Amino acid sequence: MLSDSQWWEFYQQGFLRLGKLLDDAELAALQERIDEIMLGKVRYEKMMMQLDGGGAYEDMPAQSAGFKGATLDYRKIQDLEQDPRFLAYMQRPLFKKICAEAYGAHAPVACFRAMFMNKPACKGTILPWHQDGGSGWGLDRDPLITVWTALDPATKANGCVQVMPGTHRLGLLSKQGHTISAEQERQHCPEEKIVYLELKAGEVVLLHNWLIHRSDVNKTDVSRRGFSVCYMDGRTRQVKNGGTFPIVFGEGALKPREMQLA
Repeated sequence: MLSDSQWWEFYQQGFLRLGKLLDDAELAALQERIDEIMLGKVRYEKMMMQLDGGGAYEDMPAQSAGFKGATLDYRKIQDLEQDPRFLAYMQRPLFKKICAEAYGAHAPVACFRAMFMNKPACKGTILPWHQDGGSGWGLDRDPLITVWTALDPATKANGCVQVMPGTHRLGLLSKQGHTISAEQERQHCPEEKIVYLELKAGEVVLLHNWLIHRSDVNKTDVSRRGFSVCYMDGRTRQVKNGGTFPIVFGEGALKPREMQLA
């Protein structure tokens, strides 16, 4: 359980360090599995995957379903709730309690994105200032919380997440949500207020989705791997077709099982 003071800090700052939640064996198991997925030793049908192009955000290769070749230079791998190791971690009691605070004790909870985020050694893509949510996500309501877990040490040098404390309380600054104008950046993102979320491997941070954040390239020879889970109200629907999302807490929740290889 989080204390009242921890919740107050989260609501004021838009982020909360949860400390190290993975022991060495648990961390090694997730590191091993994500490498197996990148190298094609373990595959899942229709998993969204994106290679890292390095450099500018607008120059990234497209994200699409399917394996892109055996390499550790993936930028993003989505739909990791299909994997039993990652799903078991996503369903920890602490995360269930956090979701109950955010969405209500009796609300089902789904995951919008359970994804691996990577900045390969000496590479990585610049992620500009943005918020998570808005019409660009195509949902009938905005998810509010993300749990970000460091699978490697995250440092300034290798492109850790940078945040602007308190900016979630501004609400979404644009209808699309993920776009921040140059004027909004000048107004709300002064360099002196940046907090660098440096984390040890196995440490976790809770983020409000509306918190303005960004990240840089990796200037080191050590990768910066992370696992990011966006939890949302399980009643959320896709605006376009009424589609639903995988339930992780509540009736009908996914259960970790033996891998079904594609």
